[in-house]
Amino acid sequence: MELLHQPQDIVAQRYTIIDILGQGGMGTTYEAEDLQTRKRVAIKALSLNRMADWKVLELFEREASVLSHLNHPAIPRYIDYFQVETNNNQSFYLVQELAEGRSLFSLVQSGWHATETEVRQLAAQILDVLSYLHALTPPVIHRDIKPHNIIRREDGQIFLVDFGSVKATYQNTITGGSTVVGTYGYMAPEQFRGQAFAATDLYGLGATLLFVLTHRSPAEFPSRQLKINFRSQSQFSSEFADWLDKLLEPTVENRFLSTKEALSVLKGNGVLVPKLRRPAGTRVALTKTDRLLVAEIPRQGWQYWDLFNFVSGLMWLAISSFLFSFYRLVFYSPFFWLFPLGAILLGMFGLVKLKDSVFKLLGRTKLEIDRQNFRLRWSFLGVFYQVQGRTQDIDRVEVSKFVPTEDELLAKLKGQIPRSVTACAFVEGVRTHRFGFWLTPIEKDWLTQEIAAFVKKPLLLR
Repeated sequence: MELLHQPQDIVAQRYTIIDILGQGGMGTTYEAEDLQTRKRVAIKALSLNRMADWKVLELFEREASVLSHLNHPAIPRYIDYFQVETNNNQSFYLVQELAEGRSLFSLVQSGWHATETEVRQLAAQILDVLSYLHALTPPVIHRDIKPHNIIRREDGQIFLVDFGSVKATYQNTITGGSTVVGTYGYMAPEQFRGQAFAATDLYGLGATLLFVLTHRSPAEFPSRQLKINFRSQSQFSSEFADWLDKLLEPTVENRFLSTKEALSVLKGNGVLVPKLRRPAGTRVALTKTDRLLVAEIPRQGWQYWDLFNFVSGLMWLAISSFLFSFYRLVFYSPFFWLFPLGAILLGMFGLVKLKDSVFKLLGRTKLEIDRQNFRLRWSFLGVFYQVQGRTQDIDRVEVSKFVPTEDELLAKLKGQIPRSVTACAFVEGVRTHRFGFWLTPIEKDWLTQEIAAFVKKPLLLR
């Protein structure tokens, strides 16, 4: 390809071209000197005459727009964006600070063999940058994490460059954008469908680290159903291999839910939870598509203890009513206040037992979550209670331990320590919504895992 500029050319009467850093579909990147500051800069140039697709210009302008709002030490600072018109051409220029160092691709090509410790440090730095990008509003997805776009300085400091494929998730996942960008071998499977999520960058990171460790492109490894099989050819610890394997899961829901979770596990502060299969014999009905999750949890079923609670609940309610019926007869007794107080306590005790037994016998729970809203409904005998809210307000999904209100009340009446139980739950600000406490432990773990994967929020198992 014919170059737009040669060394010693001056662009916009300010930048002197020094050398060529690289060429690609998004134009040519030059090393230059800023005549005003005397500092080295990187200039990406795009010629209108040599542009085969207008989409390239759209991506180029989007890159400039996004970079102008970024502020992170590992992202070269945006300096300028301008265009130059001549009689027969129009060129567009993006100017950034020059990232000192060499790309990971260049380092590997020259024979650099990184240790597992160095790769872990490299991964932690990249995850820190991705955490910053994904926390923006709207989140920014790089979409082209690869060895060529990560510059490493001699002291180990890294820089993430080339935001030509960047996309705001609101534009891509909600409006259903179909532009396929990325680099083969480092692209997550969903990118071939024009989709991009935070976990998409995690896949690119995993593929990049695999290249650095093995000096082989991820596309060269055998795969089955898009799952890269690198275990037989890896020389690193099984712990790190498990972590890397999760980054490279072909299905978005099976990867880490966030960069923070991936970083926590990498540093040993979190637990790598294996993907759980649907428990055999479970009566939980779960249906899940890309846009909707519906979980229906049936009643627990009538058991001997439930029958005892039902009968004893009716008995205590009857005794409570009997005490109230004698209230007027003993009104003038010095102990008259014991009757209404005792009646109230016994009535509450009976209602608690009735509630437990009736809910377990007839109660059903239904959870519906789509990309915008959620609804959690409990119902029995045609009567229902529900809570609802926005899906984006869910902070995390967990199996939480708590003490039911009725158990706490009964324990206090008996002078005992209340027992705690576990339940599926998701936390929304200061509110915690619990359900399915009568499910088996493995059913709770499986169900919360599926919910967390769908809403793409952290999972906490206890």
